[in-house]
This record gives sequence, structure tokens and C-alpha cells, in this order.
Amino acid sequence: MLILGFGLLVPGIVRPQTSAARSEWQSLKIVQTGEPAYPLRLMQLGVTEGEARVVVSVDSTGTLTEWLVTGYTQSDFADSAVAAIREWKFEPARLQGRPVGVIAELIFHYTAQGVVVSSQNVGDIIEAQVLRMLDGRYKFRPCAADELDRVPTPITTVAPAYPRALAQQGVQGAVAVEFYIDETGAVRLPSVAPGESLELGGRAIAALSQWRFTPPTSRGRAVLVKAVQTFNFKDGI
Repeated sequence: MLILGFGLLVPGIVRPQTSAARSEWQSLKIVQTGEPAYPLRLMQLGVTEGEARVVVSVDSTGTLTEWLVTGYTQSDFADSAVAAIREWKFEPARLQGRPVGVIAELIFHYTAQGVVVSSQNVGDIIEAQVLRMLDGRYKFRPCAADELDRVPTPITTVAPAYPRALAQQGVQGAVAVEFYIDETGAVRLPSVAPGESLELGGRAIAALSQWRFTPPTSRGRAVLVKAVQTFNFKDGI
């Protein structure tokens, strides 16, 4: 069963953890080698603050492998955030001392200090007035289930591999995978909690990464959603 929902990933953590897992977990470390630039266009339009959210995937070597913009008050803020992230360095998260890949959401708060000079171009002035009214409100974010007029349904599914040897060893149970479905119906950035079985979690993610969905829509427009899919590993699949 596919469960849709809107939520936030805690920065530096794949998903909330149990007390036992937390004591063995070291979060992703970020070395900010450059500051995000405040977008000049927005300063000229008189926009003095804003926010952007970007979910990143960093593998066990500390390499940035994928990113996904999940929210912004203005698209320029998201562009600035992504440009900065691509230049940053990362130290991988560790589970029980071992480096592991991680999914984390980074939140960028932008504030412009000092005098802001607005453009005198008529088109820019009109745009500036609209932007001020929207300032602080997200123009883009994942849609909640009750905002959809078409819920994404799987059109391609792949079952996780579950070798009999694992079942015989008693490695079984339910694994919940969190992920995004983008505007094309593609699965983006699937993740499981650090406390999940590494064997089962990896197999669940590998399978779900191959799924495809009908694009979710809201008011007739393709949108981004966050979802959870649970796989049950028991007595083979």
C-alpha cells in the first residue's frame, strides 16, 4: 500500500531513529567551502528574505550523488542553494563506526541586510510588488495527499530480492522506505532509517528505485509528493 504524506527529513539524519540506533549513529558532516550568494535579482526587486530546501544524497565516500529541490519561496533561492551545495565537501555519516550513505534535507534561510536598491524598470516594479506579497510563503513544496486531484499509482513495480538463505537466518520483517515521486512519476531519493536491517533496507531501496508512477497532479498540474512504501520480508517473496 502506498501512503502519501508531507514531512521533513531532519538535517544530517536519514529518518528519526530509535534510542539504540542513535547511540551508534554519527550524522553527516558538511564542510561549507563557500557561502550561498543572495540572488542579486531578488535584492533589486526588494525581496529581503526567503528560504529554500534541498534534499541531498551523500554516499559512503562523502560524495554528493544526487539532490532534489523540495521547497522554496523564490526559485532564485533554490538555484543559489544548489550552486553552493555542489561546491561543498562532505564527511559521510557512520553507523556502528562504518561509513554509510545518507539522505538529508538542508534548509537555507536567506536574509539581505542593508539598503536594497529596486529596479526602475516598470516590469520589475510590478514583479517586485507581487514578490513582496508572496514573500515568506512557499511557491514550491511537496503536495500533501489532500491537495492532489490525481494520486500517483504504480505503473512499473519490482519486488525486492529475498534470498532463502536470509529467511533461514531469521533476517525478516517490514521495511518502510521513504521517497519522493517527482513530476514525471520517477522515484527520487529513497531512504530507510538507520535502525533498519542493512541487508533488507538495501534490497528494498534497490527494488523501489526501479518503480515508476503516474505523475501526481494538483489542480491539473504535475507536482512533487513525498511517500512511504512498506515491504514485508517473510518466508520469501
